Amino acid sequence: MNKYLYYIFTAISFALLIAAPGRFAFGIIVCFELFFLLFVSFIFSFFTKKLHVEELNSIFTVIGLVFSTILYKQIIMWLFPLVALQMSFVFYLPAVSSYVIGIIYNNINQSTKVSFIENIKIVSTFTIFALIFYAIRDVFGYGTFTLPTASGLIENVIFETDSFSCATILASIPGALVLVSISILIFIFVQNKFKIIKRAGDSDDSK
Repeated sequence: MNKYLYYIFTAISFALLIAAPGRFAFGIIVCFELFFLLFVSFIFSFFTKKLHVEELNSIFTVIGLVFSTILYKQIIMWLFPLVALQMSFVFYLPAVSSYVIGIIYNNINQSTKVSFIENIKIVSTFTIFALIFYAIRDVFGYGTFTLPTASGLIENVIFETDSFSCATILASIPGALVLVSISILIFIFVQNKFKIIKRAGDSDDSK
């Protein structure tokens, strides 16, 4: 993971986790969209390098993101029409997120294969974090665990929220903001611990 991982997590966390509804079903679709956008954008990036027009990479990246977002939305509308209707503008959040454009554009000088692998690692790591985040909001905020279906969301009721009302704040945007902030603080803490361990290992090797 590169040194910009903290900033990447911060940007996409605020863009994708707070504004989107706190349902696990929506989280699945959003996370799949990240991979879809990444794949299509790298196809555009690959042909940009093959055509030796690297200076136009940012333009082709934006075109690729717009094209893939519209295509992905149409696919979801075909598979899960009611879910797509509920998500509304959420489909466009990954495309306008600076993290998507930033990573692809900043890796233009690397080989397509190396750049793609690095970005897959970052997106995969964020996806795990995001799915856990959506699951927590779904379970504790709504008392359910949801999955997307062609007829809408299928809700598996875990408990009645009336009996655990203090946690329902997680279903709201302020609750999501607090949860994201706590997650980022934990991430920074863990990252700093790993840095300390790495420095200690490097100093021992130099002796």
